[in-house]
Amino acid sequence: MRTYWICSFVLSLLFATSAMGQVSLKKKAVVYVGSAANTSAPATVLETEVRGATPEWKKIKAEGIDTTSARGKQLINKMNQRIRKAVQAVADSEGRDMVTRAKDMKDDRGKPVADLTDLVVTELER
Repeated sequence: MRTYWICSFVLSLLFATSAMGQVSLKKKAVVYVGSAANTSAPATVLETEVRGATPEWKKIKAEGIDTTSARGKQLINKMNQRIRKAVQAVADSEGRDMVTRAKDMKDDRGKPVADLTDLVVTELER
């Protein structure tokens, strides 16, 4: 019987510590880097500021390109690739294992969450 209680305690401890590594995200959250299921160092970015720093978004705005048109979709795709690459570079240099949009994190479960927006914008403007 004692073995049963020890095993139960160990299993509950394992489940509790594995849940500690998670953060909660809203439905349809955009995760640029990593996974909410196993993060220990989450971070966020403000999507509008990051998007606005890309040449593709500047072109869309300056030329009034419809984002649902074929050209608009191409530019959006290229912009998203550029953003993911910049976010990955900044996350790596800052030791962050997950980056999501700021508005997509529901519960950080007590983890310190860094805002990488300015660093990502700087990376995009290089």
